[in-house]
Amino acid sequence: MGRQLEQSLSWQIVESDLGLFALGGDATTVRRVILPHELPALPFSSTSTAVVDEAARQLASFLAGERQGFSVPLASNGTPFQEAVWALVTEIPFGTTETYGWVADGVGRPGGARAAGQALGRNPLPLLRPCHRVIAAEGLGGYGGGSQLKRSLLALEGIAI
Repeated sequence: MGRQLEQSLSWQIVESDLGLFALGGDATTVRRVILPHELPALPFSSTSTAVVDEAARQLASFLAGERQGFSVPLASNGTPFQEAVWALVTEIPFGTTETYGWVADGVGRPGGARAAGQALGRNPLPLLRPCHRVIAAEGLGGYGGGSQLKRSLLALEGIAI
């Protein structure tokens, strides 16, 4: 159960009604968000940087329904296609959804809905890059945190699916 936390990052835990989330980053960027089901079973020591602290404050406020977006610097190391998908997803406004097909079209890969979904499944910064706002043309679609967490996040934004 869970992933190992990268030792080179500073970590903060965010408690919410939806579970515990972990944010990892360095002195200049947030690099990782770990969803509740992915957290390691063993306790770990929490260290911090100003960027990670601010990201934790913003995430807690978002999960409490008090914030609609994030303004912390993000960094990841995906393929050019993944980075394009993740960048596009950050443009989906709070309280709205788009489809995997829309994402594929938006990054210049018409008919690539499955590839877009796979890229979203590798998003190292869920919530901060709101892949939960991407749904299947016929319904909910997948989510790395599970369908219940996806429904809960969408409900937090006023979307019922």
